[in-house]
Amino acid sequence: MSAADHLKARADAAFKHARYEDAVALYAAAVQADASNPLLLTNNAMALLKLQRYAEVVDCCNAALALRPNNVKALWRRATAYSALARYNEANSDYEAALLIEPTNKALVAELENNSRALQPENASAASTSLLCHVNRPPKGAQEFERAWRESHESPELLYMYLKLIPVSDFPALFRSSLESAHLSAISKALDFARREHGNAYQLAFDILTALTRVDRFALAVLFLDHDDTNRILAIIAWLGKDNGLGVEHLEKQYH
Repeated sequence: MSAADHLKARADAAFKHARYEDAVALYAAAVQADASNPLLLTNNAMALLKLQRYAEVVDCCNAALALRPNNVKALWRRATAYSALARYNEANSDYEAALLIEPTNKALVAELENNSRALQPENASAASTSLLCHVNRPPKGAQEFERAWRESHESPELLYMYLKLIPVSDFPALFRSSLESAHLSAISKALDFARREHGNAYQLAFDILTALTRVDRFALAVLFLDHDDTNRILAIIAWLGKDNGLGVEHLEKQYH
């Protein structure tokens, strides 16, 4: 039995006895021993779901899908995590992708239907009302920040307005250990909006990009950025250095 198989067996036993923290640690060790096995990642994602560590579920499933794009378990568990994070559109996309592979899976159909209810117009209306209350002042804590983020991140202009209100020194406490590539993507679009519409926003852009490098899980979030997001961020950094004379060498290294 290989080291990875031995660790997996111990992790499976821990999961069976509801020792989910132990299971996560053991599955992670198994992944270190054999990074080519997507089953280890999807099993770890399931244990993380039990612990409601949804951002980490997304990262595990991303890694599994990089190895096997049609992995139904990875799509399903990522969809569950997205739904728990109120990222309903992304959850729907994953449920639908999984159903293309397993069209007769009734459990998947049921979860897609449940998730789709969150996308009804009345939810959008409620979110708009709440948005007015939460993006006109700095957040009082991580929970308030997460709510305002969910309500503003799809609009680069709104997100830029919200980010302007937040002291960048608060970023580590607000993001905690939940920073994902999706956060960096949305922020890059907000900063790109600021670059195009507000040419004097360079200092804020510099401060935000610098502060994000100090947030937990930053390196992992950068690792999972797609090509377009990476290029957008590097273009912003180039703008900061070339047009505004800021020292950006450290940013180029962090985001490249």
